[in-house]
Amino acid sequence: MDIANLLLTESDEQTATLPSSSWNFETPNNSPSNDPTTTNSPALKIPRLSPDIIYQILQNFKFSRSSLNKFLRIDQTWCHISLSFLWQCPFNMSLKVKSSILLIRTLLSFLSEQEKSELTRNNIELSDYESDFSKSKIYNYPDYIRTFDLKHFRLSMLHWICYLQNHRSDDVSLIMELNKIYNDIPTNYSSVNLASEIIYGMLFRRSNDHKLQHLIIENDPYQDIITSNHLIHKSIININGGVEDNALSRLEKFEFHYKIERRLDEDLLINRIVRMFEKMKEYVKSLKWLEVNIKYEGGRIPKIGKALMEFIEGQRKMEVLGIHEFWMREESEMIYERICKSQQNSLKHVRFCESCNFKELIKGLNECNNLVTLEILRLFKYDYSSVSVPDKEFEGKTLSIRNFYTWDINDAPDISNYFIQIFKMSNKNLKTLTLTYITSDIIITLVNFCPNVTHLSLSFFQHLDSIPDLLSLLLPVLPLEQFFLKIDNMNSDSDIFTQDYWNRISISIPDSVIHLGIDFKIESNMFNKFLKECKAQLRTISLFQGYMLNRHYLQLIVQYTKNCNQLLNELRFSWNPDEIGFISNSNLGDAKEFIKIIDKVESFNKPFYDIKLSVPNVKDQVLTPSLSYKVGSIKT
Repeated sequence: MDIANLLLTESDEQTATLPSSSWNFETPNNSPSNDPTTTNSPALKIPRLSPDIIYQILQNFKFSRSSLNKFLRIDQTWCHISLSFLWQCPFNMSLKVKSSILLIRTLLSFLSEQEKSELTRNNIELSDYESDFSKSKIYNYPDYIRTFDLKHFRLSMLHWICYLQNHRSDDVSLIMELNKIYNDIPTNYSSVNLASEIIYGMLFRRSNDHKLQHLIIENDPYQDIITSNHLIHKSIININGGVEDNALSRLEKFEFHYKIERRLDEDLLINRIVRMFEKMKEYVKSLKWLEVNIKYEGGRIPKIGKALMEFIEGQRKMEVLGIHEFWMREESEMIYERICKSQQNSLKHVRFCESCNFKELIKGLNECNNLVTLEILRLFKYDYSSVSVPDKEFEGKTLSIRNFYTWDINDAPDISNYFIQIFKMSNKNLKTLTLTYITSDIIITLVNFCPNVTHLSLSFFQHLDSIPDLLSLLLPVLPLEQFFLKIDNMNSDSDIFTQDYWNRISISIPDSVIHLGIDFKIESNMFNKFLKECKAQLRTISLFQGYMLNRHYLQLIVQYTKNCNQLLNELRFSWNPDEIGFISNSNLGDAKEFIKIIDKVESFNKPFYDIKLSVPNVKDQVLTPSLSYKVGSIKT
């Protein structure tokens, strides 16, 4: 059994259904007698597919490791392309303990004799498997890795070290329980650090011309000690090579999520992070996506802010940027201007968290010529109500943003003046809007300046009695296609939520809406009339409240579909109705005669770029694969 293949299966149950011969992808079946394209039987002849077509086929199976394992044995081309998907991101949260150990054992076979000796000198003994496998391996598996998750890599190292110390048998099914592994963390910490650095360095060295494109560094010191304060590897800070031949020179996406604890040597960690950005600035020049999120109880970290700003300035074509503000408020003018000017033609999506100076933020964003999405997450504690926005300073200036999202700002100070300025500058460009902080002035501004909004998400946490009036003013003038409404009334016993209250909201929903999201408490009899008053020909309804996941609300929507709107074909609940058990199978079966899709609700109105950057196609690269040994040595 080839461990390198087994480790990448999705689960033990799935892999158990495959014949044992299919594990070995070091020996794809290329013999003429088994190749359907060379058989003597005309009935069995089939045309050989081009690599482009094979690649497109396997794209549909890229999340099914068990299926990809089966394709490995078709022929050499199928094998190479399947490997590119299997090894694209080997370390992730879905990797099971057993599989992570098998993965590390496979990678150990690529170590040099000197590296193996260093492990042995530190009481880390390799098994016979690594030695035997290193003699027969053909494919350079590290060369296929495009995404590297450092946290889950180190957790896999921990699992392997614990396995070595507790089991000398090759029967990996004897692995101890997870709680035993984590109880041994203090004992294994130094071994994990040493082995991680050796294997990590080997992976970068063996990447050859197909270099890493996506690097993920994250920690959570409260959940996993093993990743808390050693994630900033010496391998990153002191990595060798020039700009062109460095292992990270083709990095396109970098995610850095780190929490600095006061109980640790915080100055050491801060300096290590600063050094990392300073070193990466020398050889990482083509990032498309950068996301940096650092949590620190001490507040602002100007030293990191400066290093991060200079790192961003060194990029040639950054498209997505998500950062916490690490700098002091007084530094905002310089930093926003430098960041935005350096990426003014490439930057398309930005996310700022804990902003403290909106005036300078807006001035900086005005420098971005092709900005599409702006996200604001939370605000730094600062009294915005004492600051006014000078209209003359922004007169004649515009923002090209089409999508504006605000999150976790329901308890923020009064920043309506800044939101109003953003709406005025965006004007007719704005298409998608998510607001969790709403005032009457904001609504009036939207009516007067943003007539083209098609996707709208509104969350009300206060002044609930004015909601019908505000919606009656705003909604009818917009060409809405999707509308999500959240009203925080779950714990409210107010008598304002009458049938007239809900009817006024329902009537204000324009005819153009085809997807309606409901996240508020409404009694079933009132909900029935709410649906009937709505004039929109809805295709999809999403219910975000758990109490609606029962047969009463399901029957109301079925009656609405039968009697009022036969176009409705999709209903989504906050939980999967097939799993939660509040709705019987017979009720679901009856409902599906009228509503085609009844499923779990999806994230509503989420940012358009919240899809991982696609790793550049490797279909051309895998046709001339990087091999450890000659292709001719493949066994049949």
